[in-house]
Amino acid sequence: MFMIVGATGSLGGSVAQALLERVERVRVLVRTESPMRATGRFTDPTALERAGAEVVGGDLREPESIAPHLSGVRALLSTASGTKRAPPDTVQAVDLEGTAALARMAREAGVEHMVYVSARGAAPQAPPFLRVKWQAEDAVRQHGPPATIIRPAAYMQDWIGFVYGAQLQGGTRVQAIGSTDPLKAYVDEADVAKVVTAALLAGPPAAGAAAEPVELSADSARVSEVVARMAQASRLPLTVDRLPVGSSVNTVPEPMAGVITGLLTMMADLPDDPYVSEDLEARYQVKPRKVDEFVQGMFAGAPAD
Repeated sequence: MFMIVGATGSLGGSVAQALLERVERVRVLVRTESPMRATGRFTDPTALERAGAEVVGGDLREPESIAPHLSGVRALLSTASGTKRAPPDTVQAVDLEGTAALARMAREAGVEHMVYVSARGAAPQAPPFLRVKWQAEDAVRQHGPPATIIRPAAYMQDWIGFVYGAQLQGGTRVQAIGSTDPLKAYVDEADVAKVVTAALLAGPPAAGAAAEPVELSADSARVSEVVARMAQASRLPLTVDRLPVGSSVNTVPEPMAGVITGLLTMMADLPDDPYVSEDLEARYQVKPRKVDEFVQGMFAGAPAD
């Protein structure tokens, strides 16, 4: 039995569907209320149930609601995060405290393998969000069952499609926060789903092996470069406006503006990250999608000159 915490998100939902297509037994944890579920890229739990998943109720902020559902689970996946939610679903409550409790309960329940989706750049001295992800990783390593840690780069869907792309609904300006224009690593979420599914099916690391993180990145680009490519693909005169940290974007209405501002602030002024994974095709049979291909797909219907 596979159990997925975060299955109503787009990544967790994709992994659940992939496992169900293989006729695997899948249990998915669903919160009774999720106000943000209808506002972004989320998976309908009823669709998973129709596909054969066992849907159970629970919430990472209430660990006691999850413990009974770990019975009989062989492999556990957590993709849950508070990054695109509203308080009280904070990264501290969901990504750290919730993950730590889940890892402890999984070990106590005899789960053989836990796959945890973290984030590229997670480290003890990283900026706050990435530091929280490292602390969550550490809790999984210290208190959970044998684990595989997945560290994907920024999802193209979230950053290029949503954070930058959604701002074009109100005009031709893309606002970015921070005084620098760092090189950012990107990956397509569909490629991450393939790697996560493969990790679950492969089983736990060898006995005594450390939970080495799997770094996933397909391409890298600066915001200015991404927007220039968007301008070329859309044939629109797009510009980038840089805002100081502490400012709020005004290119979209609330509550979207608050979510985009939070994401941009969280990742403002990070150092350059040119990393690109070299083993995705050989190790996972994944031919990663590049930024140019993603951008072209966004504007595939743009009118010709």
